[in-house]
Amino acid sequence: MAKKIFLALLLVTLAAGGAFAQISAGVGGNFAVSFESYKFSGGELTSTTSGGGFYAFLDATYVEADIGLLFGSEKLKYSGGGISLENNGPDVSILTLGLYGKYPIDLGGFTLFPMIGIQMDIGLSAKYNGSEASPSATADYLNRFWVKLGAGIDFNLSEQMYLRPSFLYGINFGAKASDNTKDTYDASAFYHGLDIRVALGFRL
Repeated sequence: MAKKIFLALLLVTLAAGGAFAQISAGVGGNFAVSFESYKFSGGELTSTTSGGGFYAFLDATYVEADIGLLFGSEKLKYSGGGISLENNGPDVSILTLGLYGKYPIDLGGFTLFPMIGIQMDIGLSAKYNGSEASPSATADYLNRFWVKLGAGIDFNLSEQMYLRPSFLYGINFGAKASDNTKDTYDASAFYHGLDIRVALGFRL
């Protein structure tokens, strides 16, 4: 259902904006880190997944749609009862689908744009000590839905080409495995993360 909603929003926004928008496309790199924090009686558990990847985007002035791949690894830390433990989690790969509304502000040689939108993470693999999780377990562990906001800048390199750095901060609603952890420990939970991206764009 979430995939169908995403595709419907993408088609509607591009159809609505395509008649009057300047179309451009590009590719770039992305550093991403996500955090899961669980607080429960007697302790706290935190999970940090960090890594990088690449993405491609289609821009229609007020709308950006992108697709990317992320590769990262997880670190786990538990503290409570006077002890602190750290451990490595799995290495993961994730397909990302993003759709953002943006408002460009022309400042002469560059354009600043605040942006807000949604992202779907679709888990492709999760490997731990050489063993790979099943597709269903990978989905339960990695699939999640984000709401993100941030800003970017387009630096004009020529009439057709520009450099686009952007920064996004988001919160998500947890994967199925995250909710299971929260319920098991009767914990409060918070899921959030950030992206630092740099891309090269081309006006079509």
